[in-house]
Amino acid sequence: MAARNWVTLLAIGLIWGSSFILMKRGLTVFTDVQVAALRIGLAWLVTMPFLIPSLRDITRKQWGILLAVGLFGNGIPAFLFTAAQTHLDSSVVGMLNSLVPVLTVIFGALMFGLRVGGRQTIGILVGLAGALLLIMPQGISRFQWPALLVVAASSCYAFNLNIVRRHLQEVPTMIITAGAFLWVGPACIIYVMLSDFTVRLQHPGAALAFGSILLLATVGTALAVLIFNRLIQRAGPVFASTVTYVVPVFAVMWGILDGEQLLAAHVIGVATVLFGVYLINKSQ
Repeated sequence: MAARNWVTLLAIGLIWGSSFILMKRGLTVFTDVQVAALRIGLAWLVTMPFLIPSLRDITRKQWGILLAVGLFGNGIPAFLFTAAQTHLDSSVVGMLNSLVPVLTVIFGALMFGLRVGGRQTIGILVGLAGALLLIMPQGISRFQWPALLVVAASSCYAFNLNIVRRHLQEVPTMIITAGAFLWVGPACIIYVMLSDFTVRLQHPGAALAFGSILLLATVGTALAVLIFNRLIQRAGPVFASTVTYVVPVFAVMWGILDGEQLLAAHVIGVATVLFGVYLINKSQ
């Protein structure tokens, strides 16, 4: 089971590590709001057929929890990430996302009764110090405020990890995934249809941009979230959140291949965050 969990973690890391460059490709033609809305809307359309047979099995309480999962695990972060990537390189966004395990423990301790020891506390402080380096790679005078959007998105993910582990442990992962998208997907599709989406489809690069978003929605969102929710149930939120060990590697790789600039402070910052994550998991 342990080996299976690590293989699953690696696969999710590869998929999500590639998500940032796919968002970047989508932003070449569509607005940040359109990219996020398409991502969530298309993921909803893909997962909806699997939810229909199970609609009667979902309790009223579970629907309320799925609303929270839809907002914090999918909807809000999608819009925050694309907004951030209109200002930041995809590799930087991917590296900042490595803060999720640190934030998972913080939310777990503050709101979900998770007991935090001394080593975990040190890991949290180290991780936050690394995040500051990523936010200010060229000093405090060059504070990158859009990076706070990534921190906010990562906070949403961290909160969602604890929700799924605490309240949806026995619920099939497809119901969690599709049920969550049901809350946010229809509104996203309506927005896209009311926007200038069809006009932008006439752009010469629209095929590549839309194809990137489609891949992001089906594989990088629907399939990855399905697998990830199962991993949370099987191995716990802290272990699942360590997917961010792998995500920055692929995010940076794609960024470099795309000509993005990688500063020494970025490398030191993400290494510091991951060392903090290591300290946190070491005490589990």
